[in-house]
Amino acid sequence: MKQPRRQKRIWRGGELDADPFNLPSHVAVKAIGLVERAFGFIRFATVYADAITAYDSSPILGRFEWSEPMSAYDGVALRVLPCDRQAAKFVAIVELCHAGNAARNLVVYAGEDGVDASSRWRAWGKALKLPLLIEDREGMLHPAERRLGAIQISDPQPHAGANPLSARRPLTFGQSGQPRLWAGRLVVGGRPLAY
Repeated sequence: MKQPRRQKRIWRGGELDADPFNLPSHVAVKAIGLVERAFGFIRFATVYADAITAYDSSPILGRFEWSEPMSAYDGVALRVLPCDRQAAKFVAIVELCHAGNAARNLVVYAGEDGVDASSRWRAWGKALKLPLLIEDREGMLHPAERRLGAIQISDPQPHAGANPLSARRPLTFGQSGQPRLWAGRLVVGGRPLAY
């Protein structure tokens, strides 16, 4: 899942926020590459739970339609990109990363608020059932969580140890075996309920 090091992009697309809780979600993203911006490309995409349909539109070159199944995507990446070459201002983006074609990546969130970006990142991963990826300083993507198939792996937790009270019955149960909170229930000549 590791990708080779590449030069950091500069985000020039402005702020955007597609809703992962209301699928299908529509998003329009301005091109950020210099050549694509010169031709005026805008990507209009619709994100479904199982696929993405989109078209890249340019007033000069026309419209290019494409669609991809969600299985073609590696995961949902969280990236921090500068807004200009001086890196005076940064933007957090959430991007759906295509496995084989980086041109099919789709930005679904871009904003200056890091807390909102992290919640959107997790929400998109959960809504699309894709793994979470995070970009390091060198520009490489790594899984944010260790997994073994669908099971999340974490470090072993210390054992709490033996607790003499853990073997006791809850305090709501009395000696008769019936809960004390059910005082209105009276059984005459009957046996207590079995546990």
